[in-house]
Amino acid sequence: MIKIKAIIAVVAISFFSLSLTAQVDNENITKKLDKIYKQSSFPGFAVAVIKNDSILFSGAYGYANLREKVKFSENTIMPIASVSKTVIAFSLAKAFELGYFTEQTPINTILPFNISNPHHPNDTIRVEHLFTHTSGIIDDKETFISGYQLSNTPTIALGTFLEEHLDANGRSYSPNNFASEPVGTTYSYSNIAAALAAYLIEVKAKMPFHAFTEKYLFKPLNLQSTSWFYDQGKSDRYAKLYEINVPDLPYYKALMNADKSLKDYCSITYPDGSLRTSLVDLTAYLSEIMSGYQGRSKLMSKAYYAPVFLKRSGKNGQAITDKGIAQQAMFWNYNNKGRLTHNGSDAGVFAVVSIDVEHNIGRILLINANIDTDNNIKLINSIKEISGVLDTIY
Repeated sequence: MIKIKAIIAVVAISFFSLSLTAQVDNENITKKLDKIYKQSSFPGFAVAVIKNDSILFSGAYGYANLREKVKFSENTIMPIASVSKTVIAFSLAKAFELGYFTEQTPINTILPFNISNPHHPNDTIRVEHLFTHTSGIIDDKETFISGYQLSNTPTIALGTFLEEHLDANGRSYSPNNFASEPVGTTYSYSNIAAALAAYLIEVKAKMPFHAFTEKYLFKPLNLQSTSWFYDQGKSDRYAKLYEINVPDLPYYKALMNADKSLKDYCSITYPDGSLRTSLVDLTAYLSEIMSGYQGRSKLMSKAYYAPVFLKRSGKNGQAITDKGIAQQAMFWNYNNKGRLTHNGSDAGVFAVVSIDVEHNIGRILLINANIDTDNNIKLINSIKEISGVLDTIY
């Protein structure tokens, strides 16, 4: 269930109207992807490729619900796991534009409680440390798993959870939630720190983070299938989530149904990985991000969008990197191909979006199954095959 980074590259209808170009051999691409699906173990998946304001290709394969034989479609709704963090990046940039704070603002000047790394109590954690994964706040396994609930909507407020775990006076506080290295010196991917970044916006905006994103992103883009929490009115469009190779971990026993599908679950730290959306909406969102990169967004000025894409350096002046990452940006990262990308993996979910910034091509892959298992070679190979097909579309 722990959300991880993966290794793939992959897309994006916008509030501009995107038109399907006739230059792609859709029939041949569809045949290739359908063949990959039939040879894979995936219950279903959806893909899209966009260039500028045009959809080059978009399609869905397999099933959203195996038991009821519901086909996966471009309007099927599913979580996108850690790809959700790219929405935090947009929201932080919007918060900068609104004058709430800057990258250099110490987080304790914003928070209604205090956070200090017990191993380095004199260090100052700033906003930039959260979105570059260098804050020293880490995902202690026990803390992280405690954020999941078998329900449709979290029963504990985001701020309450963060205070209880990160404030030294909190009931669930532990020094294990912090790294031993000084702030700003070491990359450590952190869902908790990402959720904290979203909470900073919540505090300054005086509204829940989900309301902030609805106001400044989802409504302006008309993303009618996108939400952070379960929507009963759209339940017939939700994908069933599956585990192909069930991890031998205790907390999965509570999640699993007999057919390897998952029970409904949610996360208290929802901004770090709980966004639910469809392929249609995700293409619109990625198109907006691509417009922002080119300086032609209608939602935010170029000056405030630019920090989202800036390649970051750490305290020692060296590029912030990690395995599979050439350089970190604002939650987004650049891979070794120079593409701006983010992956997401969670129980029953795999998602990846990428932007070839040189050619302005966006790619998306959504799968209603988790590939993060010990026995995942076949799953990874299937994803590589899909990615290879998408790379031929440009």
